[in-house]
Amino acid sequence: MVSELMNHLKTTWPLLALLAAGCPDDSTPARSAPPSPTKSPSPADDASPGEAGTPEPAAESGEHGRLLKWMDPEAVAVAYLRTPRQLKADIVSVIYALPPRAEDLLKGVSDVEHALDAVRPSDAPEISTWLGTQALATTGRFSRRPTVLRPLVGSREEAGKQLEAMGLVRKEVDVFEVWEPQRVFPYRVVLLDNDVAAFVPASDPGTGVAPLAAARDMPPGDVRNQLDELLNQPGGPTIALLASGPMMHFDVDQPIIAVRFEMRKTAGGRMDGRMDLQLEEKPEEAVSALLGRSAPEQNDRIQDIMKRAAFAVEGAIVTGRLELPPADVALLYEER
Repeated sequence: MVSELMNHLKTTWPLLALLAAGCPDDSTPARSAPPSPTKSPSPADDASPGEAGTPEPAAESGEHGRLLKWMDPEAVAVAYLRTPRQLKADIVSVIYALPPRAEDLLKGVSDVEHALDAVRPSDAPEISTWLGTQALATTGRFSRRPTVLRPLVGSREEAGKQLEAMGLVRKEVDVFEVWEPQRVFPYRVVLLDNDVAAFVPASDPGTGVAPLAAARDMPPGDVRNQLDELLNQPGGPTIALLASGPMMHFDVDQPIIAVRFEMRKTAGGRMDGRMDLQLEEKPEEAVSALLGRSAPEQNDRIQDIMKRAAFAVEGAIVTGRLELPPADVALLYEER
């Protein structure tokens, strides 16, 4: 019976099943379609410059493939972002009821940007002139913070010049080009083939290159292959996040086995967000808790938006969904 249920979940929701497969309890009930999205009001003048648009076209595999090439094959959490600006991870998480492990992935991407800005010389070019906006964040089983991969806009040599100006020192570690921090900068930076930069938390034990070596030497795993397929779809997600547990949730009083979260552009500059939590038991209680949650630390507008999210039970899966108009989408991003 367990194998039949797992096979059904792998057919209907394969990425969530693959990550959850490493959890202690693999008895995963079948899942049907998610609830229809709840829409926020969308007045005609809501659209803001740069946010309006049509659903995102299919991405070229090379656009994200060079990042996925270096994905930790043993990652327990992964997030791919192709957003125009840095996300406010706390706002996204409170609106869509994401567990802290998922928020940490999103926050890890913006943390890299902020750390670079803090050590960038005043006369140095903007970060966007040598780093692309896409990002892949992964967390391994023994990692406390995510490693973040970003594509280089220019050459590795140009990136090295920028890192040297920031006070980092070049070393060679197991044939990898590693830039070590010499002052308060919380990352080692590894410049990789295919013009990719890996920002490895300096707090990680050892040199931090072991997951990169594993990605180089091991064949692609199922999660990486299916994430690649997902990102290549027409109208593919702007954010795709998966994490396995058990993990805690501030609003749900039981361990979360796995979480999946996606945001997609829809017509008129709207964004459709969908979150799925896999639980061991009592999904109805989890839905009640999510519908009754509050966030007194947020302003009234954010609290109003989060209360419009719809949650439902599908087997042992709790689904949440909310589509945002452009004016609300803008709140998810940091100021320019």
